[in-house]
Amino acid sequence: MNFIARICLVTTAIVSITGCDKGGPTQSHNATEVTEGGHDHGHDHGHDHGHDHGSEGPHGGHILGLGDEEFHLEWLHNESGKLTFYLLDAAAKADVSTAAKSIDITTTIIDETATVTLNTTTPDGDEHNKFEAIDPVLLERLKLVGHGVAASASVQIDGKQYTGEFEHHDHGHGHSH
Repeated sequence: MNFIARICLVTTAIVSITGCDKGGPTQSHNATEVTEGGHDHGHDHGHDHGHDHGSEGPHGGHILGLGDEEFHLEWLHNESGKLTFYLLDAAAKADVSTAAKSIDITTTIIDETATVTLNTTTPDGDEHNKFEAIDPVLLERLKLVGHGVAASASVQIDGKQYTGEFEHHDHGHGHSH
């Protein structure tokens, strides 16, 4: 079964269980995608960070810890599939910058892993804080985190690679994703 068929199957199962009325994902080519098979990125959320990742960030989005909470990513989306990520400080309150011109988002559904690269919104700059892509398929995967989908983000800051796991969030449908 190919990757798109698997995501459609998982989405249909979740919609049937939860009662959401969502359309199936469509493929976008605004982001770079590399698919790998056979990886299981299961993770445990039984950890305490000293702040609530469910709270909104300074731009009104979801918060994702990077590394040992040294940095954070705040992510926002709209229903057309536009994803915007901001790099934040350890307190998840203020913007910080990196020389990296992109971040990677990796998702795993069943036994298929895909990595999408989101590029900076300021490609000619020396420092970068905001990364975007229009990718409805990636958005659908991120909405399904905790329901058969695992996802992580990684970015290089000051020569060091930082990674963080996405957690499921309530997306305004009256139930938690």
